[in-house]
Amino acid sequence: MATVWLELRADLRQRWRALLSLALLLGLIGGVVLTAAAGARRTDTAYPRLLSWANATQVDLLPAANGFPADYYAALAKLPQVAQLSTAVLYQVVLPTARHADNNQVTAMSSPDHGVGLATDKVKVLQGRPYDPDTPGQAMIDPQLAALEHVGPGGTLRLVGVPNDPKTGSPDFTKRVPMAFRVTAVVVFDNQIVPIGGGSGSGNIEPTALVSSFPVSGAAGAMSYGNEAQIRLRPGATVDSLSRAATALAKRYPDTSSQILTISQAAQVAATQQAIRPEAIALAAFATLAGLIALAVIGQLLSRQLALDAAEFPVLRAIGATRGSLVALSLARLAIVTLAGGVIAVAVAIAASPLMPIGPARLAEPHPGVEVNLAILAPGFAAIALLPLALLAGAAWRAARAAGGPL
Repeated sequence: MATVWLELRADLRQRWRALLSLALLLGLIGGVVLTAAAGARRTDTAYPRLLSWANATQVDLLPAANGFPADYYAALAKLPQVAQLSTAVLYQVVLPTARHADNNQVTAMSSPDHGVGLATDKVKVLQGRPYDPDTPGQAMIDPQLAALEHVGPGGTLRLVGVPNDPKTGSPDFTKRVPMAFRVTAVVVFDNQIVPIGGGSGSGNIEPTALVSSFPVSGAAGAMSYGNEAQIRLRPGATVDSLSRAATALAKRYPDTSSQILTISQAAQVAATQQAIRPEAIALAAFATLAGLIALAVIGQLLSRQLALDAAEFPVLRAIGATRGSLVALSLARLAIVTLAGGVIAVAVAIAASPLMPIGPARLAEPHPGVEVNLAILAPGFAAIALLPLALLAGAAWRAARAAGGPL
């Protein structure tokens, strides 16, 4: 047995270049496969991970109220179905460059309790930093609005508010109130990952701004077209049970008109995930196909290397080597290649991980950059290191038996 391992050491000194070439080839091909496999998983899970990271709400409740029913929202937050609640006020705002007042509208909102965008439905910051909710006149805007107004962090966003007609309650587009906000960040809202329901932009039909406050006295009433509670449900709670409880609760608060509109986000979430999934499936299919091709190519090369190594088996048999030791010698040579190849493949996959995910999931990824996905890399390394050995073990035994001699 000692003779066999001395032979292995001598063989490594003589053939290290050939073995290193095989290991590099295996590592590069394996790295491509692991990158695609890890990318498929990262792509498929990007949006659910974004929702979890963002504390995404599942239900919007809109009372039929002229004002802001703060007392109702306070009671609503105490319902057993509610895990977390944030409030939002929606405003009638247009771009100052609009030729027609009813075009180029903006989805503008503020959060009286400062929860939206920071505590629930946290925004993903692309540039800049989140606003200070206690500082008036700041805004976080989506990329669509940033592009339309050519403004970024540190710049001034100019919008035009449209007040309600005191007599009709409808927007009076003949009256406009210029407003200015300091942009602190360009962000992505969790409902803007893919276009849903038509329109342009990343997800909503209109460009979106979340502002810390409106620099107009009484704007929540004079320019608002509604307000809502955005709710994250407790585990086990359903939208229907929350809707029934919220409607029953509204009867105790006249400022809600006892009418509540419930909007579930489940359809939007499902549609977004469905839009992302084809890229994940494509990456998984590519990883599977590339893995099969790699196994065939590398298997042939390692099989040829095994045949070349077997040429010296008769000599080793003549000096007393057993068949088992010859098989061990063959597999040890191959194991050096496959183990080194596995390490290289993992390193390549980690280095290439910032390229993933792809498609809309790239926008959804809450933690872009380098990722060490042990759920893929660990079994991938094991497969690269062990699967070729398992497939060639029979060939190694046949080569040792063909060398003749006693067992």
